[in-house]
Amino acid sequence: MARSKNMMSRAFLLVMSISQLALSLSLSSHVPTAAILALSLVPFPLAAADEADATADATADAANAEECTEPGTCSSDDSDTETASTAVDDTSSESQETNNSEEESTESSEPRATTGPTGNRLIFAEELATHIGEGGASPSNPIWLSILGKVYDVTTGEDFYGAEKGGYRFYSGRDASPCFSTGNNTPEGADENLDEWEDKKLIAAYEWSVFYEDHETYQYLGDFAGSKYFDAQGNELDYRKNIVSRSKEALRVIEEEKERKRAELIKERQAKNAENGRYSHARASTTMYTAATVL
Repeated sequence: MARSKNMMSRAFLLVMSISQLALSLSLSSHVPTAAILALSLVPFPLAAADEADATADATADAANAEECTEPGTCSSDDSDTETASTAVDDTSSESQETNNSEEESTESSEPRATTGPTGNRLIFAEELATHIGEGGASPSNPIWLSILGKVYDVTTGEDFYGAEKGGYRFYSGRDASPCFSTGNNTPEGADENLDEWEDKKLIAAYEWSVFYEDHETYQYLGDFAGSKYFDAQGNELDYRKNIVSRSKEALRVIEEEKERKRAELIKERQAKNAENGRYSHARASTTMYTAATVL
C-alpha cells in the first residue's frame, strides 16, 4: 500500500511538471493544442502500469507470506531446515551415547556373584590383594595366596609368607602359579603363559597346588574369580582344565616309567640273588664232599 501511494505521488508530480512545460510552449510557440494535450496525458499510463506492478508485487508478497506459515515451506528456510536437521541428528547421537553410558553404568553397577556354580566362594583380585598379613598376620589380618585359581589361607605360615620377613612373601595376595615352577618371583614371571610350557614343566606348579590342598593347617577359601582360571561367575575355564589335565597325564607317564624301572630293578636283583644262591649251594656241596673225603 505504501509503495502504491509513493508511485501515485511521483506520477502526480510528473504530470504537473509536464503541464507547466506545455503551458510555456503554448504561450511561446504555435504548438498545436492537441499535441500538448497528448503529451500531458502520457504519464497516466505509466502511473497505471507502475500501480499495477506494485499491486502484483504486494500480491506476491502476501502469497509468499501465506506459504511461509510452516517451517521449511520458504526457500529462505532451507538452510534453517538443514541446521535444524543437523541439530536433531546431534541430539539423537548425544541421546544414544547417553543411553549407552547408562547401560554400561548399569552393567558395571550390577552386584558381583559371591558363589560359583558349585557353591564355592568367589574371591576377586581386589579382595585377594589386601590379605598379605601386613603389620603382623592374625586371624583378623590373614595371609591369602592363590595357585591355579584356588585361594588358600596360609596365615599359619607367616614365617614363609609374611609381608615383613617371609621368603615367599611374593606369593601372598596374588596368583603366582608359574613362579612355583620357575622361581622367577617377579610380576613378569607370574604372568607367564602356562599353556606354552612343556607338560613336564607344569608338574611342579600342579604338585604345589596339591600340597596346599592336602595341607593340615592351610585352609581352602574359594576360587579366584575373574582370573585366567575362573571367570567372573566362577566357571572353571578351559585354560585351567587344560593345565590340570596335562599335568596329571605327565605325572601318570612319569609314574608308569618309575614303576617300569622299579620292576626291572627288582627282577635284576632276584636274578642276581638266584645266581648267588646257586653259587653258594654249589660251593657248600663242594666243601662237604672235600670234608668227607678227608675223613
